[in-house]
Amino acid sequence: MGVGRLALVLSILWGGVAEAQQLDFSRVTRSGDERLSYRWRDLDRREQVTAFTLARQDIRDAEASFKDFSIDGMWNDIAASLRDETARFGNGARIEIRRTGDGLNWTVKARDPASQGALIKALNDRFVRSQKAYLARHLRQRLDEGRIVVDFVAATRALQESMRSVARALGTTAGVADDDRARVNLALAFFQQVPYAALGDGGRRGGDFLPGPALLAQNRGDCDSKAVALAAVLRTYVPGRKLAVIVMPGHAVLGVDLPAKAGERTIRAQARQYVALEPAGPAMAPIGDVAPQTAKYLAQARAIEIWPLN
Repeated sequence: MGVGRLALVLSILWGGVAEAQQLDFSRVTRSGDERLSYRWRDLDRREQVTAFTLARQDIRDAEASFKDFSIDGMWNDIAASLRDETARFGNGARIEIRRTGDGLNWTVKARDPASQGALIKALNDRFVRSQKAYLARHLRQRLDEGRIVVDFVAATRALQESMRSVARALGTTAGVADDDRARVNLALAFFQQVPYAALGDGGRRGGDFLPGPALLAQNRGDCDSKAVALAAVLRTYVPGRKLAVIVMPGHAVLGVDLPAKAGERTIRAQARQYVALEPAGPAMAPIGDVAPQTAKYLAQARAIEIWPLN
């Protein structure tokens, strides 16, 4: 995420919590897919090997979504759609489009007032459809107040199928108890050991969400990218559990509806309690253990947004 990312990275290694340790990463290209292998140490310092294949097209699509998205790109795409709508309208209609701050203004000319009114309505409708379509392609949404954010629900749903192989690989890990808490802890630790990387770029404005297949293939990710990737895996790995992305200034964590143990950080939404997961790393923090600043926001339940995923 964008705001305060550097400060968050510095604060995430809080007292007494070990840093995640990735010992080795390999990416082998094969026909039609990529074989990814990670050697890493878990919270108990046990060495783990997690390997799986991802479809090369899924990785390409995820990388393209990250690379191609920007607010400027959205406005350019919408402007092209409005010009196309005007051309389709015909009858000598013309449109002039101007960028103004964070939006578009346009003026139109048509052969008579009735035609002009019809064209304006068609353009307004096309604007709404084009913006929704562009954002949906890049797993974003526009909120009522105008903010553009990651569509956490749609992103988790869209990525679940491409991330099933990760869930299957985690499911073969030896020595993991046959219960949801143990499975969630393993998946959480796996994403914590993927190196944290700040993905924001002021020039691209908003291009700081790396979908799961690209995150794993590039072996890097930030807080909201990891939270959604972990959620997509948990949808398969612990299918009976409810999940929510919890967003706060400069940070995002994941919540899961496990029964909370003493001292674990939780938050409630829609009559459901979620235990907080801190997948960003580099801290190797177990279920319910979060950075001090995260704990503060959760305790105050202010300046946060909770996005139930299922």
